[in-house]
This record gives sequence, structure tokens and C-alpha cells, in this order.
Amino acid sequence: TSVYVTHDQIEAMTMADRLVVMNAGVAEQIGTPIELYDRPSTIFVGGFIGSPAMNFLPARIDTDGRHLSLAGGGRLALPGDGLPAQAGRTVTLGLRPEHLLLTADTDAAVKLTVALVEHLGADTLIYGQASAVDGGLLTIRMSGHETPTAGEVMGLAIDSRHLHLFDTETGKRI
Repeated sequence: TSVYVTHDQIEAMTMADRLVVMNAGVAEQIGTPIELYDRPSTIFVGGFIGSPAMNFLPARIDTDGRHLSLAGGGRLALPGDGLPAQAGRTVTLGLRPEHLLLTADTDAAVKLTVALVEHLGADTLIYGQASAVDGGLLTIRMSGHETPTAGEVMGLAIDSRHLHLFDTETGKRI
């Protein structure tokens, strides 16, 4: 067994069988690279692992426990039976850039005003302001052949299977 220390998350993801993500001397999470990427235990791990970084938005679990309300009025269905035990709880929603999809549906509950498009070959990174999150900035990763333009308003589809919910105060996964 070999142990390496690095501050480069890409190097860690590609070289390690298991990772320990440290924050101020405390082990935030230990696991395989894909475990940490798919199911970060804290906001810190979610923001550290992955490039571009995870998007974070303020939200609240509705009183029915089956929906999530975003700060600016957007509403998302929670997967499965929802989280009835967490009804009314304020949370931080984490969304990976590749789990967001721009659509031509300008009647969507969440709209994105494109600010910048960065063509990288196989991928295109789209940066913009989301209407339903009080103008919060989002990063979206799409196919390299996507060609939205700055200023364009597009619908934003969010797959509820890829929502990451964190306690806003502790930063821990719910």
C-alpha cells in the first residue's frame, strides 16, 4: 500500500484507489473516487471533487416532503417517495454540471439566461443565471456540439435522480 498526498483533485481521482478528503485537518470523507463523486458526504467534498465544481443552490423541502422549492420560485419533484420526515427543512441543493440540461422550453419552471459559452471540443461549458434561484449562477456541461449564445434564454431540465441535498447549517448530506 502506498500513500500519496496531493492538493490536486484531478490527480487524486485518476491515481487513487481510495481517497481521503481533508478539510482543516478533519477527514470529511473516505472512499473510492467514484463514491466521493456520486455521493459526497458534505458540501465541502461535493465542491472539491469534480471539475467543473458542483453547483450549490438554496432550497427548502416543501411541507408535503415530496417537492423541493428553490429560492426564486422554481419547484422540483424529489425522487421516490420524497423526504416526508424532512418536510419544511431548509437545505442546500447540489447539482453536478453534467446533470443539468438546457432545453428550448422557455415555459420551464427554471430558465437560464446564458452568460458565457466555453467550447472545449468534446464538451461545452455553459455559464448563466437561473431565474428560479434568485439569479444564481450555474455551470452546465453539455456535448461539444451544443451552441447556445450569450443572452439566450433557455429552459433548464433537472433530473431528480441526481439531486444532492445537504443540511445548510452543518454542510452534511441529508
